Amino acid sequence: MDQLLEHLIEGTRFTPPDPCLKAFRKQFRGAVGTDWSEKGSGCEVIFYRDHVEHIALYKPDGELVEYKMSLPPDYLPDAIKTSLEGRGEIMNVVLVNKGNRIEYEIILRDDALTRNLLLLSDLGRVIEEKKL
Repeated sequence: MDQLLEHLIEGTRFTPPDPCLKAFRKQFRGAVGTDWSEKGSGCEVIFYRDHVEHIALYKPDGELVEYKMSLPPDYLPDAIKTSLEGRGEIMNVVLVNKGNRIEYEIILRDDALTRNLLLLSDLGRVIEEKKL
């Protein structure tokens, strides 16, 4: 319990490599509330920019692997809104940018209150779907 409280008060104390810090500062100007952690052989940073939560994953050399950002459902492209019509209530939307490929992770709740996670292309094609 003491370790949990220490983590909440003082953060992770992880210092990312300089190339990651430099790339992050350049790519995400205006970011606040940064929290860095080790992720596999690279590092991950959670932060806010324009009041929106983001997560970015970097290789140790500073190369951005991917970033995610929370979106309000109203910000979904029309193609995706059309693809989801009649499937249920949109509970959560995350835009995922992987090497200039945009995808959307969406949690839907159907009429039976079952939640499903869908991964869609930027054109609204379902790439993956699973129940939560």
